[in-house]
Amino acid sequence: MEEKMEDLNSYFYQQALKLARIGSWVFDVVTDKIQWSAMVHQLHETNPKTFMPDLETSLGFYREDFQAMVKDTVQSCIEYGAEFDFEAVIITKKKKERWVRAIGNAEMIQGKCRRIYGSFQDIHDSKMLELQIREILGSISDAFYAVDKNWNFTYFNKEAENLLLKKSDEVLGKNIWELFPSSAATSIRKIYQRVARTKKKESFEYYYPGDGKWYEINAYPSQGGVSAYFRNIDERKQAAEKLEKAHEEKVNILESIGDAFFNVNKDWIVTYWNKQTEMVLGRKRDAIIGKNLWDEYPDAIETGFYRQYHKAMETQENLAFEEFYPALNKWFEVNVYPSTIGLSVYFKDITLRKESDIHLLQSNERFEKVAEATNDAIWDWNLLENTQYLGVGFKNLFGYHIEKITPTLASWSCHIHPLDRERVLQSLYSSLERPDQPNWTAEYRYEKSDGTFADVIDRGIVIRDEKGHPIRMVGAMNDITEKKMLEIQLEKERREKQLEITDAVITAEENERQEIGRELHDNIQQILVSSRMFLSMVKKKDISEAGYSYLQQTNQMIRSAIEEIRNLSHSMIAPFMEKTTLKEAIEKIIYNTTSSSGIKINMETTGLDEEKLSEKLRLTVYRIIQEQISNVLKYAQASYVLLKIVQANEYLSLLIKDNGTGFDTTKKTIGIGLMNIKARASLFNGEVSIRSFPGQGFELSVIMKLK
Repeated sequence: MEEKMEDLNSYFYQQALKLARIGSWVFDVVTDKIQWSAMVHQLHETNPKTFMPDLETSLGFYREDFQAMVKDTVQSCIEYGAEFDFEAVIITKKKKERWVRAIGNAEMIQGKCRRIYGSFQDIHDSKMLELQIREILGSISDAFYAVDKNWNFTYFNKEAENLLLKKSDEVLGKNIWELFPSSAATSIRKIYQRVARTKKKESFEYYYPGDGKWYEINAYPSQGGVSAYFRNIDERKQAAEKLEKAHEEKVNILESIGDAFFNVNKDWIVTYWNKQTEMVLGRKRDAIIGKNLWDEYPDAIETGFYRQYHKAMETQENLAFEEFYPALNKWFEVNVYPSTIGLSVYFKDITLRKESDIHLLQSNERFEKVAEATNDAIWDWNLLENTQYLGVGFKNLFGYHIEKITPTLASWSCHIHPLDRERVLQSLYSSLERPDQPNWTAEYRYEKSDGTFADVIDRGIVIRDEKGHPIRMVGAMNDITEKKMLEIQLEKERREKQLEITDAVITAEENERQEIGRELHDNIQQILVSSRMFLSMVKKKDISEAGYSYLQQTNQMIRSAIEEIRNLSHSMIAPFMEKTTLKEAIEKIIYNTTSSSGIKINMETTGLDEEKLSEKLRLTVYRIIQEQISNVLKYAQASYVLLKIVQANEYLSLLIKDNGTGFDTTKKTIGIGLMNIKARASLFNGEVSIRSFPGQGFELSVIMKLK
């Protein structure tokens, strides 16, 4: 009975070794003979009946870059009896590469090694998976590091090196809190300890006192320690603060572009509910606006939504979390932005992603965490076979069902925008041809399944063989469309605000000119006229000859003052455009200028149709011409001015050119007059350009839209 039990145990032991692909070997140092088990022969793809290994042939199976290490290890075992345990690559009899683990122990007799024995295990699949994961982790756009249960670093990718300014060689195996002491006493330590203890993911924003910047961090439990994905959000935080001061509710809506979005005030009354929210939650806007959120969704009171929303309201801190809503049987990714007036919430349905995550987690937990945390479209390109592996991000970001296509370089490049394609492919091929350039980055437009284009930034790493030839390339695409749209929207709002201010200033200036002009004409001029009338009443016989001479001079000076005031008031008071045409008003400027200065001014008009010009545009044209003619009189010393007005399509263009002294535009700054002209033209999306050289006159060109 005992013999049968021993045989059974031996059988199970042999089966376990076979399943684990572990073989045994013995090396007789004295006879230089090696005995391999059947599994060792199988791993080397040799015939146990015909192949008799010795030390030299055994070491010859190792790939060339491992042979020196293996020879030194075996020699150390023979000389000193040192045990060994290493991983290396062998080249089998059939020329296949295979990762193996070799373990050896020496049998020493009287201080001399007589025999070495040990095990030989196939670790190829697990090792290749480990290398692939490391390559993917190195290519993602987010920074990533991992620490073990003792808080020692086990992984530190390139982006982490860039953000934290330390190389992986400096940190691996060292304690995080000792390397980054400024963070040891902050909230991040407690959060990491909680993640490791509860084994639950946490996402949060963190201000790192070491560099004074904000980071978005996703922390995951990992083998007793923590894996963290993070990105620098300092610019986003600063932008959010500026936008909130300008228009808080509008900023919150802009931040939610593309997602479901709603607002509640401090009493939980719904104040905004966008169309995407209607689609996701199945409630129309009119049916929810003005009502209490918890009265309408009492089934959510016992969920994480209720707790997280109240936490944000109480702490006034931004929150990001994922939560399951049983009523709809859906998962949601939620971002909450509190303010003094309530909460702004945007969220999206991630049910499909969650289900996919769970499925992938069963086969490759670490790989899935990368895809989930980054939201990037991960890709792996085999250059030798021209085949690609595409991650689920391609479906999430661009809508393509990757299971229905065979990804290749051509299938990827055909979706690049035609205006970007040549540039992107040239940069890609250039990176492949340069062994000193392992990293590749490109920003371009990528076509989505619905025919629209997304702005993306694509990063990749080139993997080369021992000869430096590219064999693979792994990378990730990140959708930056929302960021681009936000930048465009902010620039548009800034320009609109500037135009409003310019319009208000010019209107106020015009009103002030009108008021001063009327005051000069109606009051001061009348006073001078009355003074002259009283002077004329004095008779020559009533005063001395000298006094009468002074009186006549005074009378002449008052008459000159009256004429100057009349001209000044007329220049300040714009003509009533409903009673006077623009052309007539300009001709009056030309007549007055020619009469007073002798300068010849020639006006040419083409296609001028004043019925299509608004009163504000006509006044703007009048003031620009008036301002530039005044500049010519003051500075140009010109004898001739050409004035052209051309109206075509939806544009009106002005050209004012003189034959005066001119100046060097690179050395002389623009004066107040030209600044006023640019300000007026900007109200009609105008473009102002000048051209001048010393001794060659001055040319002003203005092009404005009619509407």
